[in-house]
Amino acid sequence: MEGSRLDEVLRHLGRYGRYQVICTILIATIGTWFPAWHLMGIIFTADSPQGYQCVTSAANPPPKPSAVLADVVESVTPTYQQWTENASVSMVTRNISMEVNECVLQGTDEPCREWQYLTKYNETTIVTDLNLICDRSFLAQTAQSIFLAGCLVGSFLFGFLSDAFGRKKMLLIGCLANGVFGILVAFVQNYPGFVTLWFLIGLFTQGYNQVQFIMVIEMFPPECRTLIGSLNNMFWGVGVITVTPFAYIFRNWRHMQLAISIPCLVAIPLWFILDDSIRWLISKGRINEATNILNKMARWNSVEPPPGGFLLAEDAEEENIALKEIDKSEVAAPSIKEKKSITYLDVLRSPRLLLNTVIIYFSWFVSMMTYYGASLNSAHLVGSKYANFFFLGLAEIPAFFIIHFTMTWWGRRPSMGLFFVVSGLTSIATAFIPMKTVDGADLTVPIVVMAIIAKLCITCAFSINLIFCSEIFPTPVRNVGFGIGAVVANIGTVVAPFILYLASYASFLPLTIFGALSISAAVLIPILPETRNKPLPETIEDAIHLGRTPPCTQDKDQREKSSSKLEAANDLL
Repeated sequence: MEGSRLDEVLRHLGRYGRYQVICTILIATIGTWFPAWHLMGIIFTADSPQGYQCVTSAANPPPKPSAVLADVVESVTPTYQQWTENASVSMVTRNISMEVNECVLQGTDEPCREWQYLTKYNETTIVTDLNLICDRSFLAQTAQSIFLAGCLVGSFLFGFLSDAFGRKKMLLIGCLANGVFGILVAFVQNYPGFVTLWFLIGLFTQGYNQVQFIMVIEMFPPECRTLIGSLNNMFWGVGVITVTPFAYIFRNWRHMQLAISIPCLVAIPLWFILDDSIRWLISKGRINEATNILNKMARWNSVEPPPGGFLLAEDAEEENIALKEIDKSEVAAPSIKEKKSITYLDVLRSPRLLLNTVIIYFSWFVSMMTYYGASLNSAHLVGSKYANFFFLGLAEIPAFFIIHFTMTWWGRRPSMGLFFVVSGLTSIATAFIPMKTVDGADLTVPIVVMAIIAKLCITCAFSINLIFCSEIFPTPVRNVGFGIGAVVANIGTVVAPFILYLASYASFLPLTIFGALSISAAVLIPILPETRNKPLPETIEDAIHLGRTPPCTQDKDQREKSSSKLEAANDLL
């Protein structure tokens, strides 16, 4: 079935009908909020304490801390005496160099086996529960890397699985598994068990998050994808913001883990409510199932189906209808076979599609790396970590409004290229702006403003890239292509912390690298085909000629013309 024919059916049923709106809200909520809670929740569940003390004996009072150390302690706790009452301590805090003997019992070479932790908000994390400090401190960072490794595997795995077994199955199975493993990890008491479950959580978190995006995009005709893609990204932003109340209310990481995992069990009743992607069903030749869903859509939207029903079948043998005298049936029959046989390797064999794939993946890698690097760097801001996280997440919301208008007015290519350029230039400028001028004027405000602009623009570029990537692959391999792109993008999240580490050698290096890569991506963007208002490609040929496909306009006369064609085609049957 040609994409334009299904698009005509969807327009006939109402582009923003009740069915589409309700399903989009349900899919986007479980597919963005829940993954955002788990992905961003690690900022709080894996946070390190301000300091820790080795508990030895109540009879020996602790030594008086140095002046610098005392200042740190006083800034995070009422009094040093109250905190160390009835314990002898060897105190260590962040941002203060730690000697090896500070992690052993005072006056001995015996390792400390019990600690008391200094926390500003009276919270517990995996670091304090599993004692990931001293010679075990690297395990906290390793746990986060294992979580991200799970995201990489999930990105790759779910792309193939959802194209093979369906969008709905993988969305709800992923959501349910994420909830089950998220609940189990709250009861684990050892590090190996914790990282094993965290790997699985990362796998399912990333996996069904990308499935929901494709599932929502495929529910609408081309002219709706700009708005729907922007709203879907906005759902993600709201999910990020709502992490804050969970973290603030549930200071114990185990309680927070339960709070963000139990809602995932809603996948069970949704199995009986949600339907699979019509485009995917048609690409698999499951015409009857697709027709049943369209009839359900018509009932929900209070729209009468065309006379004779929906024309979906293109193969005369599938429908047992004598259409041999109609020339188009002879052309349409091999079309079904072609779509069924498409693989991701077919995309890579085409020079044009290979070039598109490389550019879109590189752009996704750069935007994800820069976005995640900016998020990690925000942890160094002063003030409440809860307030900082909330307002930084809130600052992303305007990006989703901005991209809707820029993609509507200018298209995908100019918008994404512009945001990459601005993000790159402001990142480099931020790296080289001094804290003060020669005359002693404070430049803190300009630096912060430039950093916010850079974060806003890279969020815009990242969000457009998601929509762009979902539009350049043929339907039978769309989720595979999107999934592999997500794998490449998640490599960027792994690379980002290492780039930030270069600041210890030269403070300007991280932002300069982020900026230079963003500008490089902007240079490549014009090579991609413009996909605004273009039908989603169904075959390799569709994808190759995507840039030359006539746009889908939606004035009244054309809608009436499309409806008339649809009814006439059904009359032939």
